[in-house]
Amino acid sequence: FIQSNLRTMLAEPQLQSARSVSVIPDSSVDSGVESGSNFSSGSVLQDCSTQVHCTSCTERYNQLGKLPKLLPCFHTVCEGCIQIQGSCPICNEKLEPGNGALSNLKVNYYVAKMVEIFNLLESEQTERLKCMGCNRAAHYRCMKCSENYCQSHSEFHQKSRATHDHTVIAVKDVAKNIQSLSAVRDQEYCAVHTTRSLELYCLECDKALCSLCCITQHRAHNTCGLASAAHRAKRELDELGPKAGEKMSAEKQKVILLKKMANGVEKDHEQAKRNLREFCGRMIQNLRGRESELLSQLSSRRLTLIKAINNRIQQTEDKLKMVQQSKDFAEKIQKNWSEVEILSVRKQIVDRLREFSDATTESVDNIYVTPIRFAPSGEDALMQGIWTFKNRYLLKS
Repeated sequence: FIQSNLRTMLAEPQLQSARSVSVIPDSSVDSGVESGSNFSSGSVLQDCSTQVHCTSCTERYNQLGKLPKLLPCFHTVCEGCIQIQGSCPICNEKLEPGNGALSNLKVNYYVAKMVEIFNLLESEQTERLKCMGCNRAAHYRCMKCSENYCQSHSEFHQKSRATHDHTVIAVKDVAKNIQSLSAVRDQEYCAVHTTRSLELYCLECDKALCSLCCITQHRAHNTCGLASAAHRAKRELDELGPKAGEKMSAEKQKVILLKKMANGVEKDHEQAKRNLREFCGRMIQNLRGRESELLSQLSSRRLTLIKAINNRIQQTEDKLKMVQQSKDFAEKIQKNWSEVEILSVRKQIVDRLREFSDATTESVDNIYVTPIRFAPSGEDALMQGIWTFKNRYLLKS
């Protein structure tokens, strides 16, 4: 549904669609504007211009193999780069078969809207945006009809008895308000029945529906109103957010303990190294080789412990980063995304947050059980001290 609707939404402007007039241009066609260029219509448009290009290949998203796909890590990359790399180019998270397969990835509806606005403004500034009434350059847009007009036809549209209550705005003003990102048109339309707006939601198929889809394809399914489903999704995210926050606190505490443990390893290592050198300094020349051997074993033990601790720290911090991304993304979509957009990624976010929140926090007490020590009983026990140190402390993992 999302991909089909997006392809309709991003149709070529020359086709003059009744509801979608802006276009994601083919990358092989010169659009007349440098890639990544910023307009001077405000910070919203500047933010839009930085997000309409793929992070990996830097090409602008379009419907020809460049749809903006939302990865399980909540980064957005074009579908072409995902097919080539098989992992997120930003954080390198692998796409597992099943939940991360390209066919299962959702389109980032929010980015798609940004692309639509970017292309709408670009077409208007380069006078490629045509009036629906006379085919002259259009500079005004009806939010109800999703049609573009020149000044004369926009005035006629507002004075007409049938459309006098429609909201007509200047195209350049679309970028001045953050709400424009979800108000390029007043409502979303069904990808199958393109003249019907999305009003219902199928709880079994996890999909937004028009009334005709509801009675033809989802008659026996459990459905509810779109607003009700969106409210339920927001409430679900609100409930999971604090729970994930509590879990993050526990994981952060684990990182603190692991870092303290790493410091303890370093301090014990330094103390043991000093003791070893003082002990070996009193030995005769033929024991120098033994000193080097013991130092090597001591360092090997330290590296093993530090590697194990650092691996656990990295795993925990990666988990925290992933959850923070999930929380940030959940907060962002609740503020800026439309109901359809929120519902399109609800299951992905909820599954990720619930998986993290329900997981058991692993203990770190078994990593550094046997301390690094070197404490011989006396010089008379030279060989006994060396071999005891080697066998009891250095060679244990």
